[in-house]
Parts: sequence; C-alpha cells; structure tokens
Amino acid sequence: MEGYLKKWTNLFSRWQDRYFILNEDVLLYCDSQGGPIKGQVHLKVAALILVPEDPLRIIINTGTTEIHLRANNINEKIDWINALKSAQDRCLSRQNEIKFEQKVQELLTDVWQTGAIFDETLSMLIPKLEKNSQIKEMADRLESIGKNLKTKITLCAQIVEEEKQKLSNQENGTVYESFIHQNSAQSIIREDILNPQHYQQHVQSQLMSVSELGLQIRDHQPIKYNNLINNPVFQKIKFGNTPKRDRLPYKKDPNEKINVWYLCKELIGKDLGRFSVPIILNEPLSMLQRLAEQMEYSESLEEADKIIGDSALRMCYIMGFGVSPYSANIGRTKKPFNPILGETYEIQTSNCRFISEQVSHHPPISAGYAESKTFQFWAHTDVQSKFNGLCFQVNPVGLFNVILKSSNDHYQFNKCITKVQNILWGQQYLDHMGQMKFVNLTNGDNGVLELIEKSGKSECEMRGYVKDKNGNEKYKLKGFWNDRLIAYDSQREIIVWKRHQLPQDSDWYYNFTEFAMQLNHLTIDMIRELPCTDCRLRPDQLAFENGWVDLASSEKHRLEEKQRARRKAMAAANQIHVPMFFEEIVEPKTNLKWYKYKGNYFQQQWKQVGQELLDLF
Repeated sequence: MEGYLKKWTNLFSRWQDRYFILNEDVLLYCDSQGGPIKGQVHLKVAALILVPEDPLRIIINTGTTEIHLRANNINEKIDWINALKSAQDRCLSRQNEIKFEQKVQELLTDVWQTGAIFDETLSMLIPKLEKNSQIKEMADRLESIGKNLKTKITLCAQIVEEEKQKLSNQENGTVYESFIHQNSAQSIIREDILNPQHYQQHVQSQLMSVSELGLQIRDHQPIKYNNLINNPVFQKIKFGNTPKRDRLPYKKDPNEKINVWYLCKELIGKDLGRFSVPIILNEPLSMLQRLAEQMEYSESLEEADKIIGDSALRMCYIMGFGVSPYSANIGRTKKPFNPILGETYEIQTSNCRFISEQVSHHPPISAGYAESKTFQFWAHTDVQSKFNGLCFQVNPVGLFNVILKSSNDHYQFNKCITKVQNILWGQQYLDHMGQMKFVNLTNGDNGVLELIEKSGKSECEMRGYVKDKNGNEKYKLKGFWNDRLIAYDSQREIIVWKRHQLPQDSDWYYNFTEFAMQLNHLTIDMIRELPCTDCRLRPDQLAFENGWVDLASSEKHRLEEKQRARRKAMAAANQIHVPMFFEEIVEPKTNLKWYKYKGNYFQQQWKQVGQELLDLF
C-alpha cells in the first residue's frame, strides 16, 4: 500500500504532505512520489496509537520517538490502519517461526528418547510374551513390526538431523534466519547473489568460527584467546580470508533519523574526550584508524620524493598530502571511537606500513608512524573537542612530520579546525576552516594553506602559497578540499593532489572511502597475527560495524569500566602507563614534545615479550 499522508514535522512547518510506502513490515516515506527515501519505520518494534479527539490522526511510536500522521478522510485512515496492523501481524507470525530450529531440535530429541523407550519396552515385553505359547506368534509379529518401525523412524530422524545441520552451518544463527536474513550478514549474502563475482569470492573464502581459530592461538597468545573465545560478539561471526572488501557487513540507512537532542542534551559544554558518547553518535572506526587514513594519499609523498631541484614544488605536494584526509570526511558527521590507553593499530599498504598507539588517556593522544622506501611519517593527535548545542568543534593540537629520503627534507605542519554543523536541526554537514602552516625545517621553505569557512556560494574552497626562506613566493595554490589542489606560477599549473572516487553505495556505509572500508576489516590471518591490543579485535567497535547496536553499547560500557578499574589499580600501586611502541621526547629543532617510534613493532619483537601486552578487551 502507498499514498500521501500528512506528517507533523515541527512547530514552524507543521503538517506537510509526505508519500508513504508500506513494504512488508517497513513503512518508508519521502517528500513526494518517486523521490529519495527520507526515513523508515520498522513496524515490528512500533506501536500504533489512535487519538479519539482527532479521528484522522495515526501515531506510530517507535520506542525512541513518535511519528504523527493524518489521513485525508476516515476511509483512508481505516485502510492505512488495517494495512499497518496486517503488516505487524505478518511480522509477528514470522517472529514466531524463528523458533523453528528450536522446535525441530526438540522434536528430534523427543524422537530419539521415544525410540529408546520403545526399544527398551519391546525388549522387556517380548520375552514375557514368548513364555506363553498361545501368543508367541503374535509376539514374533510385534517384534518384527517394532524393529521395522524403529528402523524407519531412525532413518527419518537422521535425514532431518542432517538437513538441520546443513542449514545451521550457514553464517546465520538459526534455520529461519537463513531464509529471512534477520541479521546483517545474510543481507549481504543476498546482495552478493546479485553480484556474482563478489558472491563467488565470498563462497570460495573459507569461513572459520572463533572456536576453531581459538585452538590455533590458545597456547602462545592466551590474552587474545580468552578475549575472543568468551566474547558474545566474536561468537556471532564467522571469519574469512578475503584480503579486501567493498562494503561493510551492515548497511546504515543514511536517512535514518534519531532524537539527537534526547541523546546529546547532557553533552552540552563538556569535553567529549572525557565523556562517554552514546554509541549511535559513533562511526565504526577508532581515532587510531582515523590517523591511519592519512596514508590513503601517500602516493603524494612518493611523487614529492621524485622531484629534483625544485624544493618549493616538493612542498606543494606535501601540502596536498596534508590536506587530503579532509576529502575522506565528506558526509562523515559521526565521531570515531576513543581508543583505550595502550590500544594499537597497524596497516600495511602496497607502498608503506603504519603503526599507531594510544599513548595517553587524559588528554587523549594517539601517536602514529609510517615508513616506506621513499619517506618517513610520524604524528600525534592531541584533539580537543567541544559541543555547544549547535555544533561539534574539533581543535587539533599535535603536529605532523614527513621526511623525504632522497632530499632528506624534513617537513612539519598542523591541522585546521573541524566543525560538524546543525547537530539538532537542519541538514548536518562537516566543515574545515583555518590555516594549515607548513615548514621545511631543512632549508626554510614555508607555505600556508587556508581553508575557507562555508558561507554563501563558497564551499570547500582553499587557497595558499609557498615561499622560500627569504620570503620570495614560488607558487600559489588553489582548489577545493573535496576535489583537488592545484599549484601554479606564471608558466604552468600542476595538480598536486586529487580526490579518489567514492565506492558504490558509500552513503549506506558511513560515507567511507575505499581505503577506510578496509581499516576495520578482520580476517583469519589477522586474528592469528595481530597483537591482542589491535583495535580490530575490539568487540564494541566490531559489533557496531555489524549493526548490533545494543550489544555494541553494552560492550562499550564493559570496556570503559575495565579501563577505569585498570587506572584505579595502577594509581593504587603508584604506577604510570608506559607506551609499548612510542616514547615521549623533545624535538631538538622546535623544542616541542612528540612521540618517537621505538622501532620494535614491525620486527614483531612484541611476540617475544607477549607477557607484557595489555589485556584491554
């Protein structure tokens, strides 16, 4: 059923016409017929409320909010009410069928038990009957019928048992789920059927449960083993070894509406680094992985390293590299997970390898290091964030460093301010503003890239310059941080950075880029090899990625309590946390504190000191 109903929007716009579509047990709506979907209501968790004082009104209570609708006449209202209730009844009927596997198992158990009782009774009865010669023939016939019946029942039960096992061995938890894709994993499989190449890769990849994987790590990685084998999140997932993915396991409706004021009213005026943010305001990546996203455009550093004789042009490519992560933030208004103290992350790409660690809790500081044949990179993010009721504002404090190996030039730059606007009403959007200052500490070249705050027709614009140590301008820069950066002088223009194309349906996956899509991808080999502190093994983040919001929230709370207990125990013992892979030092050229990579991760020295790894999860 579909058609126009009036929907209450707010005190200013009041009742507005919206086009509603009832699709099975989901009620969708858009501004007009054929327009993009603006929202949806799952009727299986909703309640229908009638208002006697307003005979044309229908209220749908979703558990977190109320949606008020009005029909044009009483007959139309009756039709919609009947359709909505019928959809709920069908949903309830299907929910009852979810118990199908349990009922099958109970019936099978009953068959085996009844068969055993029948066999035992028959074995006791036959000898007694055989003592009476007059009924011996009847006893023989009864024994023959009983054995034949037992054989056929046993055969039928075995067939049912085998078929049940085949269905139960699918990715889903129940037989019924394998048909109606109640969880997100089956939804992905259904989509893969429409994409034969992806589906073939999925089928060919060997899947393993955490119980099977646990046997391989139990003896030499006990902390990881205990964290995985006993966790409800990992018990729900079967892992493969597909090296790359083009989607997340759960599709997040980009038009989903939440009561942000209800969730955020207690955050106003508080430092978000010290407050437990409701999980639905997060995206399924941590700040450590956000830092790793700086490596998406590491080819800019490789191009810079190839340039000989023009240090100012090298600086232009460094500036393109510095601003590039902002292009990955378009449409991403969610907050990354705050890492736990001691949490780590690693990623190895085709041209470099990267390691990060949470080195401080208050203030929250993430340190990162990357290396390749052409460059070294290190940084730490000391982020201060505020919420004033209208927007989130993030003020980066740390500095970013790059050394190009061919020229031995050492570059240093800062990040600009980031704001998420219109938190409570209006269209949410993310904006970057302010100056990014770059300096070549080796030869004195310097540059400024200014990101201009959105106003009127100006959006995502940036402009800047590069000068030598004597103040002579060598290049001007112009562009848009959602597209490209161009360096130019009086003779030529050079594109020093260009944004990568987004993957298909990225808006359904938190607007992640192809690079970001891989950051939390967890394979069988990774589970075997990663240290137990890697954030891909963090259960709340993994559960949230799979769409299990309630489970993710409870796991997040458990990890936060575990972290508080550890801090309390360390304080009582007069101990301080010492990072495992980074050490705090003072930069001699700038006299600023920074975190130096110890060089002990990629050589896997942590495997030799496994007992020192922290039990975080």
